[in-house]
Amino acid sequence: MRPVLPDVDALVVDAFRDGLSGATIRVAWPEDWTDRLPLVVARRVPGGSSNPLGIDVALIDVQAAATDRREASRLARVARVVLADACLKQWQGPDGYLSRFEDVTGPAEIRTGEPTAGPDLFRFQATYRVTARPI
Repeated sequence: MRPVLPDVDALVVDAFRDGLSGATIRVAWPEDWTDRLPLVVARRVPGGSSNPLGIDVALIDVQAAATDRREASRLARVARVVLADACLKQWQGPDGYLSRFEDVTGPAEIRTGEPTAGPDLFRFQATYRVTARPI
């Protein structure tokens, strides 16, 4: 039987939960997001590739949000370092581990989309390529 691809979302979210203190970490925007700031939302987006050995090269969208622009910017930049370090250290979860990190875009401020940006919500977005391998 061929290896099953690891759950990349779970690996990334768990790595953020371990490495980022003081921020809520989610794979999707919670309905009560205003009560959860500062917030990091990280999830796989279309793109990337996999192979028969169960190696998954995934694109990860990371959004950092806070009530202050500087805080949101710093959170996005720290999240980048946390994810890069998790890949370097080969962060392991129940079904796989992270092994490579590459910048694709960002972090850059976004002022469009949902939730709507305003004087008390600032969001920064970045996309990273990570490799996940099965155990």
